Amino acid sequence: MANGLFLVGSSRGVGQTLVGLGLVALLRDRGVDATLMTPITTGGSAESAAKRLSSLGVDDPRHLTEPVKFETMAAPYVASRIEGRPVDIDAILGAFEELQSLHEFVIVDGGGIMVPIAERFYMIDLLERLGLPSMIVGRTARGTLNHCLLTQRMMFVQGAHPCGFILNGFGQYGDGFAEAMNPEVLAELAAPTPVLATLEWRPSYPDNVSGLVQALDSQSDLIEVLGTLTNRDITR
Repeated sequence: MANGLFLVGSSRGVGQTLVGLGLVALLRDRGVDATLMTPITTGGSAESAAKRLSSLGVDDPRHLTEPVKFETMAAPYVASRIEGRPVDIDAILGAFEELQSLHEFVIVDGGGIMVPIAERFYMIDLLERLGLPSMIVGRTARGTLNHCLLTQRMMFVQGAHPCGFILNGFGQYGDGFAEAMNPEVLAELAAPTPVLATLEWRPSYPDNVSGLVQALDSQSDLIEVLGTLTNRDITR
């Protein structure tokens, strides 16, 4: 199970799903048949993602791209307890395998590495079961050094070594010099895990995926790693 990528969020609200959609659009624009899977959705959070995925020409059945859903807006394990049904791990694994058979590359919109999915089963365990390479998506604002380094350290402890960081939302938080320096400082402190991309904030990106693709396309380190993961020359 290696033809894909697992996106880990350093914290809530980092724009991980948007980045995932942008990566799918970027790869498809370069001839790689890619799709996006959100293993567990809560509180109806996948509706907009599904519409945007369809706009990219990806019309996979929702039971494959969103195999487990809860109405409650909470961590999966909390939502499962409130709604009285466990998270079906086998359904997630089965959907992923089927998407792999349909597409060349599957990007998994995961979550925080210690988000509880079931009793003593966390997002890091799902990453391990899927056997995918990973990237950490974080923000550029104050606090991101702590969040990103904690995520990286926990992944290292579990034997997972992320390919790099994607920092999203630069300029959105108004943190001045701290925000401006965070990408450089993170690259120093998190070595050998590189910062592959720093994306500026644009309110139009959710409705303008082509603009996001252009921003991603300018990140040469990210393009190089994606080319390695897909075993394709996706440079232009």
